[in-house]
Amino acid sequence: MKQLTGSMPIAALPPSTAAWSKKELLETIEWLQSEGAATQTNLKLLTAIVESILWSEESYTRFLQCGFDAAIELFDITSQNWEFEESTSSPHNPRNWDEYKRLEKHQ
Repeated sequence: MKQLTGSMPIAALPPSTAAWSKKELLETIEWLQSEGAATQTNLKLLTAIVESILWSEESYTRFLQCGFDAAIELFDITSQNWEFEESTSSPHNPRNWDEYKRLEKHQ
């Protein structure tokens, strides 16, 4: 966790970031650590995603697209044995998330 918060204090996150989002980010880092996946690369990628919000809308959009691509691939792999209707209507399907729909409209 220090690798992420050490280079960018949590207080530096944009004011629009809700307190629960900060809490979720920290919980995600703790989960990565507990799963042995808190590698230096993974934490640097998380840092880049968080900091991209501060750089530019274009940078943030590129990181979002990359994240959605990964989330969709993971969902497709883990849901390959699901019924089609269950898969397409699942709230876990990134294609159903509002932010993904907004991103798709702007491309």
